[in-house]
Amino acid sequence: MSERPLRLGVLGGTLDPVHLGHLAAAHAAARALSLDAVWLMPSHVPAHKASPSASPWHRFAMAALAAADDPLIVASDLELARPGPTFTWDTLQALAALGHDPLQIFFITGADAFAAIDTWHRFPEVLDAGHFVVVTRPGHALPEATRNHPAVAPRLRAVPRGGVLDPADGAGKCRIWLVEADTPDVSSTDIRQRVLTGQEVGTAVPPSVAAHIRRHGLYTPTPAARRLHGEY
Repeated sequence: MSERPLRLGVLGGTLDPVHLGHLAAAHAAARALSLDAVWLMPSHVPAHKASPSASPWHRFAMAALAAADDPLIVASDLELARPGPTFTWDTLQALAALGHDPLQIFFITGADAFAAIDTWHRFPEVLDAGHFVVVTRPGHALPEATRNHPAVAPRLRAVPRGGVLDPADGAGKCRIWLVEADTPDVSSTDIRQRVLTGQEVGTAVPPSVAAHIRRHGLYTPTPAARRLHGEY
């Protein structure tokens, strides 16, 4: 008997830095949708955000550190290896070119990011390039305007809180799955600000990521690597 295809989760973004909220969202999506793996994928040049503070190489290093002891998560440089702005459409097409069936790809995002889906490159075609998994915390639902968008509403499916879908559910059509989970209320912006003002990152990131930030002076006015190379 042949094995079922790999159900692949993809969690992208600047990951500047990756934090426990990202990892919790990955695990919540994996539990709810029976994913076999989640690729943690730092973007190269984000299309909808300001340029990251840390270099692509530091952001990938932090993703790799966060994934090192987690059997579910794998750090991927797929987007970093591609020049120019990072578009989800291009990433999903690249995964298809690697042999991943769009019906087995689950792109994981938060409600805030998905609320702007109608501004994404190649919308609404991008919704046919893979499943989307919108992970929300209690009290932070997807806005009604997004839920009722004519390209979004027919695809929406809510996973019962604490429930797990059978891998066969949703077969034949790419869906938008709503997953509510108690993920930590942390943000990369807040972490960078804490470091900039001389505070510790605390428990917002894995210890190995916190150590990397300290070791390389990331998010400080004069990061160690720039001082070393005479840039400051």
